Amino acid sequence: MTFTRNRTFSTDTPDYDSHEVQIDQSVSNHDMVFIRRLSIALVAVVLLCSIIVFTARYELRRNADRIIRSSYELFQQERRPSLDNVRERFGEKLKQTSPCKDVGCGFEVVLSNGLLARFHLAQFATLKSTFWVRNGTVDENVLEFWTVRADGGMILAFTDAKYCKACNDFSAGNSLSVDLSSQAPRKRSAFGFNANCLSNVKGCATAADLLPAIHRD
Repeated sequence: MTFTRNRTFSTDTPDYDSHEVQIDQSVSNHDMVFIRRLSIALVAVVLLCSIIVFTARYELRRNADRIIRSSYELFQQERRPSLDNVRERFGEKLKQTSPCKDVGCGFEVVLSNGLLARFHLAQFATLKSTFWVRNGTVDENVLEFWTVRADGGMILAFTDAKYCKACNDFSAGNSLSVDLSSQAPRKRSAFGFNANCLSNVKGCATAADLLPAIHRD
């Protein structure tokens, strides 16, 4: 008697194409998630940088306006302010520039846009208010505003405010001079510096841009 065994062989093969498609889809999804997260991160960085630049420009203009306004208000008192009055206005930002002698001594407050200029977000500019003090009271206040133009040249505009009467009311080139007897509009325009020159990307090109009253005077 002869026995035979039936053997069945499977003809099915692994679905390698299906696995490759799933792997490709998984990689593609991973890439999309990565790109999406990277895009969000980039947008966040750009937004943060914009906020920082905006805040820096705002603070510059506010501090410049404070220096100009405080200098003007001290001059508006029409009497010689004391050194203590000046210190009350500017606090620790007021620095002594020279030792006190019989002729007096200097104190100044300086504001610069060096950080913005370093990143080419503004043309370098500096605002300085200097007080010359003698016997504890202010004799003179000089405000200087200078900047470097796009072509590398430097321009300067300044106001010389003296605490005396009928002694210093004239103009010369890029400057204005006033004293206690000067008319109110002239005093106001002499302190009318353009604080935007500190934060403007293109900067200011002329002395009249820094101090508009120079052009009108």
